[in-house]
Amino acid sequence: GTMIPAWSQPAEPAAQWIPAKRTTLAIRYPDNESSAVDMMGTGVNSNVTGRAEAKRADGRTRIKLRINDLQHPQNFGSFYTTYVVWAVTPEGQTDNLGELPMPRGDKREIEVTTPYQTFGLIVTAEPYGLVKYPGPVIVAENVLRKDTKGNFTASNIEYRGDPGIFYVLSAADRTALPPDYTTPLVVLGARRAVEIARRAGAERFASAELKEAETKLATLERIWPPNRRKEEKFAAEAREVVRLAEAARTKAVEEAEAARLTAERRAADRAINQAQTEAERARLEKERAMTEAERARSEAAQAQRQAEDYRAQLARNETELAQARQRASEAQTEAERAKAREEVARLEAERTRVENEQIKRERDEAMQRLQVSLSEILETRREARGLIVNLSDVLFDFNKATLKPGAKEKLSKLAGVLLAYPGNVRMEIEGHTDSVGSHEYNQKLSEARAGSVRDYLVQAGVPAEKITAVRGLGETKPVATNDTEAGRQMNRRVEIIIADAETQAAASRR
Repeated sequence: GTMIPAWSQPAEPAAQWIPAKRTTLAIRYPDNESSAVDMMGTGVNSNVTGRAEAKRADGRTRIKLRINDLQHPQNFGSFYTTYVVWAVTPEGQTDNLGELPMPRGDKREIEVTTPYQTFGLIVTAEPYGLVKYPGPVIVAENVLRKDTKGNFTASNIEYRGDPGIFYVLSAADRTALPPDYTTPLVVLGARRAVEIARRAGAERFASAELKEAETKLATLERIWPPNRRKEEKFAAEAREVVRLAEAARTKAVEEAEAARLTAERRAADRAINQAQTEAERARLEKERAMTEAERARSEAAQAQRQAEDYRAQLARNETELAQARQRASEAQTEAERAKAREEVARLEAERTRVENEQIKRERDEAMQRLQVSLSEILETRREARGLIVNLSDVLFDFNKATLKPGAKEKLSKLAGVLLAYPGNVRMEIEGHTDSVGSHEYNQKLSEARAGSVRDYLVQAGVPAEKITAVRGLGETKPVATNDTEAGRQMNRRVEIIIADAETQAAASRR
């Protein structure tokens, strides 16, 4: 595999990515008017000036942005290779509008569109163009001009940014990785994207995705030196490296967070298992349930932000596709027509990919919201097979399958949440026991308890066809030791596995 310099090694486990909170100015652009705002440099690049001309029409805001006197991005550090323009909504959403092109003289110009009417416009230095959140080096922000036309309103807003933990270097790192002003920036961006994925823990949590990015990077490194002065020869390869590396980074961050949460859950289970009294166990279980509910709310908010990012990206793709089709219809020569058709085909494929990703994200967002609702009723965790709702042994009569009144109340609420859920879910119900007693007895008790839960849910209105399996597993799948009473109590449970039917069907076809 590729050798990684010592300075690039991430901490083990990979550092936890927590979004940073920042503020900027949001401006509301009036409909059907052309207006302009100034772009002003920040403390990191105070000489920067610029102007953004905007027009709001047909549900979109079109922006022509010009920025003057930007430094070479490597001046900010070895990981910075480009500049990205962002729209920031009053709700704190950040929309990557695109990379600023290479300068003409001391000016950089770009034309972009956004579906938002009220937003802040900022420019940041970034390690590569496909970043999902603005980094810490903000070089320019919008300000109102004295001659700005129209009925403008402006307000300070808070948004989430990338804290840069995977690419802000220490003094020792900067010595080991000095700025590079000779390699083409698109190649540097590809290298940095792969390095950031490694620093995010991709070798451990997204090894297949990282390997694919590294292979593509090796191809790029062979292509670009003989074509140094013909960037179009290797720019597409560089963008593909960045896309693959960003996918590896995203997966690594998500998987690392999941591993951290799993470790926390196991630590909580051990604490409950070691608790000396029933009251102490109850307190610890309540704390764990509260943590699970808070975690579910946090994950739901993150899924919603990601779905909104995809919707914004899809809107941009639609605009680019319309422009590409217009260019195709206006092409004069066969070569121009062929090139335009190729661009239309590429954009259509990209739109299809983003649409599929958006559908997946929206389903995931809905499942996250469902987890939040279920966590407020019963302990609910998320695993690869779906949401796992846990009914503990205390909700049944001793050594029987009869549901206690408290269990019926909780199952009634659970049925209400499932009936209100807009998606199509399927459920499986599994009964579990401890290891006390014979295998035959435990098997029958676990089956009977699972059946009691199924019967009550159907009685409460859940369609029977949504419950695709009811099984007893006896003592075969413990979650704690059977050597203590506390552990045995945790093993005596019924689990309801809830999964999105469309997602499961898609997974089974792969």
